[in-house]
Amino acid sequence: MGKPFLNLTKQPPPLLLSLLISLFWVLFLWNFWVRGVYAIGLNASIFLTLLFILFNNLDKNKKLFSRRNVVWLLPIFLIFLSFAVYENPFIKIINIFVLPVLLAIFINFSLTPDNHKAYWSLNFLFRLLSKIFTPLAKLVASIQAWGHMLRLPAGPRPVFKKVIFGLALFILLAFMIVIPLLASADPDFAILLDNIFQWLARIISAEIFMKILVFFIFSLFLYAFFLDWQKPLRQVDKSNDNNRTDAIVPGIVIGGILVLYLLFLWIQFGRLWVNVLPVNFKDVEVLVKSGFWQLMFLSFLNIAIFFFTYGRTNSMVQRILKLFTIASLFLLASAGYRMFLYVVFYGFSYEKFFASYAVLYCGLLFFYLIIKMLGSSRLDVIKFSVFLFLWMYGLVNIFPVEQFILRTNVVLAANVNSRLDLYESKILSADVLGYIERYGQEDFMKINRHDDDPVDWPAWIEDRKQILGAKKWYEMNAVNIFYKLNR
Repeated sequence: MGKPFLNLTKQPPPLLLSLLISLFWVLFLWNFWVRGVYAIGLNASIFLTLLFILFNNLDKNKKLFSRRNVVWLLPIFLIFLSFAVYENPFIKIINIFVLPVLLAIFINFSLTPDNHKAYWSLNFLFRLLSKIFTPLAKLVASIQAWGHMLRLPAGPRPVFKKVIFGLALFILLAFMIVIPLLASADPDFAILLDNIFQWLARIISAEIFMKILVFFIFSLFLYAFFLDWQKPLRQVDKSNDNNRTDAIVPGIVIGGILVLYLLFLWIQFGRLWVNVLPVNFKDVEVLVKSGFWQLMFLSFLNIAIFFFTYGRTNSMVQRILKLFTIASLFLLASAGYRMFLYVVFYGFSYEKFFASYAVLYCGLLFFYLIIKMLGSSRLDVIKFSVFLFLWMYGLVNIFPVEQFILRTNVVLAANVNSRLDLYESKILSADVLGYIERYGQEDFMKINRHDDDPVDWPAWIEDRKQILGAKKWYEMNAVNIFYKLNR
C-alpha cells in the first residue's frame, strides 16, 4: 500500500494540537470579525484553555500546570473564566491586548532555570516581553513542519503531477469550450448547470476561502510560538547589589524632586481636600482629570526613580528615597480623593471605575514599598509590580464590574446634590439587562436626576436583546444563560 497524502502519524502532537486549536478558532470564534467582542463567550474560555494545554508541553520536565506555578496560574485562569461569565465588552477589548503580554511574560518566566531565585532586572523584563515578537523568526520552521506533514512520498510524485495536469486541462476545456456549447444547444442542460453552479457557490463561498486562509495562517503562527517558547531564557541576574552607582547625581535628583513635592503639597494643602466640585462641568474635568493624569505620570515616574536608585546608592540617599516615596503616596492620595469626589457627584463609568482601580494599584504598590524599605528584607521592585498587576487584573476580570457600576450609580443618584445622569448607563452591556428590566423605567425616573431629559430605556433593552438573540450557544456566557432561564 502507498503512503498517505497527509503524513499526520509522524507529526509531533503540538503541531496536531495547533491545527485543532486553529480549526476551533475558525469554527467557533469566526463571528468575532462581524460582531466583535459580543461574539466572545464560552468559546473564548475553551479556546484559551486549549492554548494553555498546548503550551503545557513546551518542556517535558517543567509543566505549566504545577503547584509551583499556582501564584500566576490562578489569576490567568480567572481571566480565562471571565469570558464565560460576563459580557463586559470593555474589559474584553483590553484583554485582547493585555492577555498576550501576560502569557508571554509568565509562561516564559516559568520555564526559566531557577526562576524562583531570579532578580527581575529591566533587562530580564524586556527579554520576557520580547517573547511576543521572537516567534516570527520561527515561521520558516513552522512552514517546514507543515510541508513535512503534506509531503508526498518520492514514488507517486510523477503520477500526482499527471493527475493535476489532467484535471487542469479538463477544467480548461470544459469551461471554455464544452459547457458553453452544450448549454447553447439545450436550455434544460443550461438550467441544470446553472443550478449546480449556484449550489457550489453557496458551499464554496468567499467566506470558506477566508476561513481556510485564516486557519492556515493561524496554525503557522501558533506552532511558531510553540517552537520559539520551547527555548527558555538564559540564566538571569539574581541580584543587583553589585550595580552600585554614584550617590551624588541620584541624591541631587531625588532630593530636588522631594523638595518640589513638599513645596507643592504645602502650597496646595488648603485645596487638596476639597469637599465639593465646581458647578461647571468643564471646570470639573480640569480639576479632576488633570489630577488623575498627574497621578498616572508622577506615579510611573516615581516608580522608575525608585527602581533605579533603590539599593544602588549610599544610606543617605536611601533615607531621602524613603521620604520621596512617602511624598509620592500623599500625591496619590490627593488625586485619589478628587477622583472619589468625581464619582460621588457624577457616578461611575468604565473610565472612572478603572481609573479608581489604578489609584488602588498605585496606592498598594507605594504602601508596600514603604513597608519594605522600613524593614531589612530585599525588595524586587519590578517583580512585585508585575505580580501585583497580574493579581489585581485577574480579580477585576472576575468582578461583576457592570453590576457594581449600575447599582452604585442608582444609590448615588438618589442624593439630592447628585449630578449623575442614569441614562449614561446605556453604555453598559447585557450584564445589567435583567436588573434594568426588573427595576423598570418608571422607577429610574423617580430617582433624582440633574436634568429632565426623557430616558428611552425600552430602546436600550431592545438593542441588548437583539445582541443577545444573535449569539450562538457557544458565544453565550453565564450571565446570558441566567437571563434567558429567568425570563
